[in-house]
Amino acid sequence: MESPAAERDFAGVRKPHITYVDGLRAIAVLTVLFFHGFEVADGVFSPRLISLFRGVNLFFAISGFCLAFPFLSALRSGRPLALDARTYVAFLLRRFSRIAPPYYVALTLFLLLGLTAFGFPDAGGRVPLTVSLHEYAADLAFLTPRVPLINVAFWTLGVEARWYLVCPLLVALYARSRIGFCAVGLGLYLLYFLSPYAIADEGTLPCFMVGIIAADAVIMGWSWTRFAWIGAVAFLALAIWTSGGDFGDPIWHAACFFLIVAGSRGLVSRALQWRPLVFVGVASYSIYLYHAPVLESLVRNGWPRPLATAGALAAGILAWALVERYVASKASRSAIEGAIRRAFAWPASLRGRRAAGVLPLP
Repeated sequence: MESPAAERDFAGVRKPHITYVDGLRAIAVLTVLFFHGFEVADGVFSPRLISLFRGVNLFFAISGFCLAFPFLSALRSGRPLALDARTYVAFLLRRFSRIAPPYYVALTLFLLLGLTAFGFPDAGGRVPLTVSLHEYAADLAFLTPRVPLINVAFWTLGVEARWYLVCPLLVALYARSRIGFCAVGLGLYLLYFLSPYAIADEGTLPCFMVGIIAADAVIMGWSWTRFAWIGAVAFLALAIWTSGGDFGDPIWHAACFFLIVAGSRGLVSRALQWRPLVFVGVASYSIYLYHAPVLESLVRNGWPRPLATAGALAAGILAWALVERYVASKASRSAIEGAIRRAFAWPASLRGRRAAGVLPLP
């Protein structure tokens, strides 16, 4: 859910800023806003139309795309890839320094607001302090329950954090064996739909994985990608017609895949780079973090849903301007990474491996 920036990621690998991805993020967060704004507004929109607004799946696929893109790009240009414990830790450290500070600020703010008249909008009543503090501690460790108390949208942050733990391994697997990679995805679907112990991670991880495949398709520029918009339209239509509201739906995952690939070409790419859309995409992480409690609180206080949805959007943009731009800035992230390295006495420099001509894989 984070907004991209041109920076060095993992162990110093250049992470390009792909502008059209900002547009995709804007679409994702605006559809999430619409979904939460109108999903319980009886009779306003049909359930099938509401099902169109499934931006969380698109966020997951974009994450896989952005994290895999620099490494697959290097691979396709002929550089060898390597995976070791040190570069793996570097990846986790950089991901933590990016998503955690804005998240922790929002988490703490909504905990404190929950103890006031603002309350926990989705709780349906007063919540004991011990219960709220228990969840707060779990949320700090990204062990967020599927239906969070403090902010109903935070469940995806736990999924995203767990995705980071396996992302390096999956990118490495894709680089070495597409068959093995696809087998893992199929196995996850089977576990999710057939196992009595199905969890959200099994259903959503394949959505991250299609983002990795989309990154390779864009990098390679395969001829079929010019027709990806047809696949996006077809799978979106099929998903709307068949949707049961499941984030593990492979039809929605396919729709996200084709939408990301289609966004890299022609008219779709130019549309996604429209400046107001890009601006919303840059602020999308903060919009996602703040929208749900603000929206529900405004509705609870009598605001019409369209106006409450607009208010939640404005609150998220304000949070981006006042918080995220600073706590997730390069300087702040470098300070966080340095403090963690010093605390664990972990070497900061990985230049020896880079000098040897080996590109560290996540």
